[in-house]
Amino acid sequence: MGVIYRPKNKALEYSLLALNHYVGCGHKCAYCYLQWLGHNVAVTPYIKPNIVQRVRREAAKLHGTDERVLLSFACDPYQPLDTELRLTRRVLEILRDNCVPFQVLTKGGIRAADDLDVYGPHDAFAVTLTFLDERWREWEQRAAPPSERVMALLAAHNSGIETWVSLEPVLNPDESLRIIHETHEFVTLYKVGKLNHLTSSTDWRAFAIEAIQLCESLNVRYWVKAELARYVEDVPFVNTDNRRADWQVKAKS
Repeated sequence: MGVIYRPKNKALEYSLLALNHYVGCGHKCAYCYLQWLGHNVAVTPYIKPNIVQRVRREAAKLHGTDERVLLSFACDPYQPLDTELRLTRRVLEILRDNCVPFQVLTKGGIRAADDLDVYGPHDAFAVTLTFLDERWREWEQRAAPPSERVMALLAAHNSGIETWVSLEPVLNPDESLRIIHETHEFVTLYKVGKLNHLTSSTDWRAFAIEAIQLCESLNVRYWVKAELARYVEDVPFVNTDNRRADWQVKAKS
């Protein structure tokens, strides 16, 4: 498998192509799904061997694709290690130079905004949000505070970049709905999931219905992930897919 690969199963809902240029993640979130897949999340993060050359070679073969490459599933592109190495910027520049659209998903906060100048009209910026208050520290101690992630979203939005928010895992349904309320004016799309691997007393059907109704009332787009959508198979809703770039969108002059 190349460093730019096609995800399988549930991950395919988020992106048709993906790239993990680091091995391991310094954020070490308590809910990280990788530990449930048997990965050693305690590993000290490091760069994949020859990653720049490999990305350059594989991106050239994808020149002109409309399938956005996600950074990243198995690491955070703006984990603390990247503050020193600035590898994510180099990777994004290679994708841009080869006309390969990308989308970044991070909990790295405002430091991710340093690279927004690399984005073109076919790229997207996203953050994961679980809480807006201090409860985030229990789950995401080494990630950037939610306030910084929101600032990065605002910076992307103000730069004319498509933005989206990953509402997964849902640790507190009311808080996830609050996130939609408070960020919808600068978020293009919400990808709404649930809490997997850990036990929860949440009424997932009620949450899914509320999330759909809220997004529709605010006239914002959404994607209800399959794990949550199965609770509302009898409820009509329209998922919006942003995994492909729209090449008809023109670059800014």
